[in-house]
Amino acid sequence: MSTILKHGKLGEIHGVLGDDVAQFLGIQYASLKDRFAKSEILDRDLDSSVIDATRIGPMVMSPLQGCDAEFGIIQHALPKPDLTVSELHGLNLNVTVPLMERKLPGLGSKLPVCVFIHGGGYSTGSNSWPQYSQARMVKLSADIGFPMIGVGINYRLGLPGFLTSSELREAGYASNNGLRDQINALRWIKKNIGDFAGDADNVTVMGESAGAVSGMFLLHSEEPLFKRLISMSGSALLVKPLPLPVSEFVYASLVKSMGLENLSGPERVKAILEIPIKDLLEKIPPTMPLMPVVDGDIIPGAPTFSQISDKAEDPMYPMPGKQWCESLMIGDCQFDGSIFSLMLGPRRVGIARSFYKSIEKSFAHHPPSAEKLFQAYGITPDLPDNIALRSIFTFATDIGFLAPVVSLARGWPGKAYVYHFNEPNPWDGEWKGDTTHVLDIAFLFQNFNEFLPPALKEVAVIFARDFIKFVNGEAPWAAFETSNQGAMVYGPSLERSTAAFMPYIRGNAEESCGRNSTIFKLGEDIPLDELATAWGDFLAGQ
Repeated sequence: MSTILKHGKLGEIHGVLGDDVAQFLGIQYASLKDRFAKSEILDRDLDSSVIDATRIGPMVMSPLQGCDAEFGIIQHALPKPDLTVSELHGLNLNVTVPLMERKLPGLGSKLPVCVFIHGGGYSTGSNSWPQYSQARMVKLSADIGFPMIGVGINYRLGLPGFLTSSELREAGYASNNGLRDQINALRWIKKNIGDFAGDADNVTVMGESAGAVSGMFLLHSEEPLFKRLISMSGSALLVKPLPLPVSEFVYASLVKSMGLENLSGPERVKAILEIPIKDLLEKIPPTMPLMPVVDGDIIPGAPTFSQISDKAEDPMYPMPGKQWCESLMIGDCQFDGSIFSLMLGPRRVGIARSFYKSIEKSFAHHPPSAEKLFQAYGITPDLPDNIALRSIFTFATDIGFLAPVVSLARGWPGKAYVYHFNEPNPWDGEWKGDTTHVLDIAFLFQNFNEFLPPALKEVAVIFARDFIKFVNGEAPWAAFETSNQGAMVYGPSLERSTAAFMPYIRGNAEESCGRNSTIFKLGEDIPLDELATAWGDFLAGQ
């Protein structure tokens, strides 16, 4: 069934009615002159034609099989719509509004707004994927008396989103297009959400994985972009922005693969703009880094643990958002490091010896540090591959997810709320019984509830309830403080009484939270930044 919203700026918008929600899908928020151009916010006046927002919009250029790949990580699939991609028309967003007494809320409602930025390693993902639908979470928000509006955005990925070089910049093409798209989406929302019954001054950005990394990058903006931030399993300490020389290497590799070496700079740029995008994408190896870069504009530098964990502003790493963003919710999954199986799976054979050699090389200046790391995680050169991988993923979980969560909470000057998600994956597959990366999304958005055992379904509802309260400006649990470095813990319920297995744990009690203190004990002798660098070098095959 359809519904019509009369928008003061955008005109008549046709949406669809669902289960106590109205959804306005695929609304284009920005236009592109070409694949590498800066996005430009779309403004429409009352003379605009009717906006058909009754079906999902196209994805940005990214692999169509990405949705199924993520189902594989979750180990359970959902019915999905016909997905399409568009080079120039993928910058769209979905708005989900709760119905009040079976009607759209009045303009004076001023409901809080939750903007979701998807993950996918800056190479895949879309607001059109069914696991990211906010319909059920928005319905739940109204059911529990904390109604909110949900918005899911697309942004450019991969080559169009993050390719940059001096030649491109000299031709007028800025770096970090994907992040600039996110900023424009937030500006569009601030300008237009009021006529959807949303409060433009009460926006929470919620990012997962690479989306959480993006949320942290957006804090570098002088312009206040949102009021609250939810960071799920991702930070710029895990996915550090690339230095510009690396982006030059990526560009040079593309130029060589396309046979453009003998052209002048302007001719190369012209060719890269005109070559069919699919041909370009086929020439870029999946291992080629196409990610945010340090450009001195959107991103001033690469963060360190010491900078992030300090409440004082570091002039070398300015983050104005620590002042204009009111509060932070941040957390992780118990075995987030499992996501690196996508990269390390092909290197499985002899992985222990490879890890051993790489770490020894990283700490060649101080061999005892390498030995302490090996002992802490029980890694020896002759460890069987499967056992070695789990130990390596545990180290990755600790240095890439747990340590950043605690460091960011310690350094946040406002209210910070920490959580740890520990519910095991209930579905058959390699990760059954593990709390893997992305599993939190399956629980949060309620889209897998009918496939969950009763206790886990109850956890999913309570998990979402606490997030909804945060979006509404409520304290979901006690804030993280120097004197009380506590966290909310979700699970494992193990089919038992749910409430007893979602405690708030006070103090530095990693073990009680389903975490261990290994990385922090190591950090007393070895700087966390050195451990993170060593992990990054190993991941890069060094």
